[in-house]
Amino acid sequence: MRVPHLLAATVCASLSLLASLTPAAHAAASLTWSPPSSFDASGTPSAVSCASESACVAVEQQGEAFDTSDPTVATPTWTAVPIDSGQSLDAVSCAPGGPCVAVDGRGDAVVGRLASGGVVWSSPVSTHGGVLTGVSCPSASLCVAVDEGGDVLASTEPKSGAWKVVSSNDGRLLAVSCASAALCVAVDGAGEVISSTEPTSASWTARQVDSRELLAVSCSASGACVASDAAGDALASADPGASHATWSLTPIDSEPTGVSCATTGLCVIVDKSGNAFASGDPTSSTPEWSSSDADPGGSLSGVVCLSSGFCIAVDSGGRSVRARVAAPTTTSAQPGEVTDDGATFTGIVNPNDATLTACSFEYGEGATGGSYESSVPCSQALIANGENQGVSATISGLSANTTYHYRLVASSLSGTGTGADETFTTATSTQIAIIHPNPSITGTPAVGQALTCHAGTASGTSPQLSYAWVRDQVPIVGAAGSTYTVKGQDSGHHLQCQVTATDGGGSATALSGFVTIPAGGAPTSAGETSVGNVSFKNGRVRVPIVCSTLAGSGCEVTLKLTAVETLSGRRIVAVAARAGDAAGHAAVSRHATVTLASVHARIARGARVTLTAILNPTARHLLASRRRFTAYAAVHGTVVGVIEAQLAQQILTLDVPARRASSHATSAHKASKRAARGR
Repeated sequence: MRVPHLLAATVCASLSLLASLTPAAHAAASLTWSPPSSFDASGTPSAVSCASESACVAVEQQGEAFDTSDPTVATPTWTAVPIDSGQSLDAVSCAPGGPCVAVDGRGDAVVGRLASGGVVWSSPVSTHGGVLTGVSCPSASLCVAVDEGGDVLASTEPKSGAWKVVSSNDGRLLAVSCASAALCVAVDGAGEVISSTEPTSASWTARQVDSRELLAVSCSASGACVASDAAGDALASADPGASHATWSLTPIDSEPTGVSCATTGLCVIVDKSGNAFASGDPTSSTPEWSSSDADPGGSLSGVVCLSSGFCIAVDSGGRSVRARVAAPTTTSAQPGEVTDDGATFTGIVNPNDATLTACSFEYGEGATGGSYESSVPCSQALIANGENQGVSATISGLSANTTYHYRLVASSLSGTGTGADETFTTATSTQIAIIHPNPSITGTPAVGQALTCHAGTASGTSPQLSYAWVRDQVPIVGAAGSTYTVKGQDSGHHLQCQVTATDGGGSATALSGFVTIPAGGAPTSAGETSVGNVSFKNGRVRVPIVCSTLAGSGCEVTLKLTAVETLSGRRIVAVAARAGDAAGHAAVSRHATVTLASVHARIARGARVTLTAILNPTARHLLASRRRFTAYAAVHGTVVGVIEAQLAQQILTLDVPARRASSHATSAHKASKRAARGR
C-alpha cells in the first residue's frame, strides 16, 4: 500500500503545527569565542575579511597583509606580506572565491589573488580617490570603495585596477557594504545612509537616519543591513534599497569599530573594549543582541562572519579571536502518516544561523535504542537562519506490522544536532497470513534445571517471536526468553510458556501445556486439585475430591469408568480394565471399550466433595453375568486456575457382594429341586 495523495497536505499541516508549537530560537545569537591568538605583534591590524573558512585576510596600518588558510583552528598560521609599504591599509574585502581588495589612505587599491600557497598580491593601483575608508566586493566582477571626500568609486574589473567615481556626496564616507551587484550601502560621518540598487551608476541616494556619526555598515545577501554609530547604537533595515527605507535603532552600549552580517541573518558588532554583540534577527521589531567578552583586555578593530556560522575578529594588538554559532537543534516528531509498507517522518530543525551541511532521518527496525541501518534526506530545502523549520521525509519498502525507530539529524560546520528517538509500528497487511504458534516445553521440571520453550510455528515461516513464562497463570517478571531456569519459588507450582508470533499479517499468541514443579519431592504440587482413592459399592463408584484453592471459578471435574470387552465373534469371552488383561483367550477376534459409568460436576473453589457415578445398564448386565472384573477409573478436570488435565487414573475391581451371591446360590438350589420333582 502506497502513501495516499492527500499525504502532502497532511504533512504540511503537521509541520506547520510543530513549528508553531516549538519555541523559536530566533533572536539573540550566542557565540563562544576562542582565546586570542597573536599573528602581528608589531603591527596594528585594522580590518579582516574571509572568502571562505579556508581563506582569510587581515590588513594593518603599516602596509602589511596577513593571510591564513586555517582560520578556524586554535592557533591559525598567518603569512605576512608587505603589499603597500608606508601606507595605512584601512579596509579589505574578499569576494567569495576571490579576489581580495585592500585600500589605503593614499587612494590606492591592492588586489590579491587566492592561490594554493596563499594570497598573491599585485602592486598598488590608484583609484583616483582620496583617503579610502572602505571597500566591498560582493563578486569577482564588482568592487565598490568610498573615501573621506564623499566619493563612491566602483570597478567591474578589480583585478585590472580600473576604477571610476560613480557618485559624489557632501559627507565624509566612512564605510561601505554591498550585499550583491544590486545593493550597496555606504554610511557617513553625518548620520546619513547612501544607497544604490545600481552601484556602478550615479543613482545613489542619501537618507538621514541618525544624528550621530555612522562608523560601520554591513549588508547581507538576504537584503538586510546593519550599521553602528558613535553612540553605540545598532541601526537596522530590512529594505535599505527602497526609496523610503526604514531603519530601526537599538542601543547596545558600545564603542563600535566594525560590523559583519552573514546571509543567515547573523550579525556581529565589535567594539574598542573587546566586546562582541550578536543578533540572529536584527531587523525584527524587537531585536535582541547578546553580549560576550570576545577579547578580554583587547580593542577589536574588525570582524567578519560567514554563512557557515564562523566569525573571526582582529584587535589593535595584532591578535585574532574566533567563534562559531551553536550546532543545529533538532526535534524528532511522531510520523505524519503510517501505512503497511511506508511512513512519513517529521521533525523540527533550527539551523542556529548557519548553513546546514546535512539534514536526514536515520531509522532502523526495532524499538528505541536499536541501531540505525538506513537514512533518508530531509525533503525540504532549509533556510540558513535562526528559526524553527519543519522537515519531513517519506519512505516506502517497510515490512508490515513491524516496529521501527527513527531520529532527525542535522549538521553544520558548527556541529551536529540529533533528535530523540521516535518509534512507530507499520499497519498489518491483509495480503499476509497470520502465523499461529503451538508452543511446547522440554527439559527437566526441577529447581535449577533449564526449560526450553519451542514456538511450534510452521516450517518455512520466519515471524518475530516473543516469549513469556507463566507461573500458575501469572506472568513471571523478567522471564522473556525462550529458555527459563526453574527457581526455588517455582516449587509446588505449574509453569507454562507463552509465545507471540508476529508477521506482516498480525500477531497470534498461544500458551503451552503446563509442567509441574514438585514441592519437596512430592509428585503432586501444592495448591492443585487433589483426588483420593476410587471405590465401588452397591453399584456406585465414588471418589473424594478437593478443588484447588487457586481455581478462581471453581473446578470442572469428570469421573469416567470404562472397561474393555474381549470378543470372540459376538460372544464376550472376557471383561477387564485393559485389553492386555484378557490374554490366553485363543479365539479373540476384537476388543471394544465400553463406558460403565460417568458423571460431571462443578465444585466450588477449595470445596471437598465425594463424586458418585452410578453404573449404567451395560455395567449392571456385565456384572450380573461376569460376577467380577476390573475396570479403569479416570478423573479429568481443573488442576489449578483454569488449567485442565488428567487428575487420577486407577484400576478398580467390580464384583457382586457376598450376601447377594449367597442368596443367588440358594435360589438356584431350590429351582433345581423343583425341577427334579417334576420329572
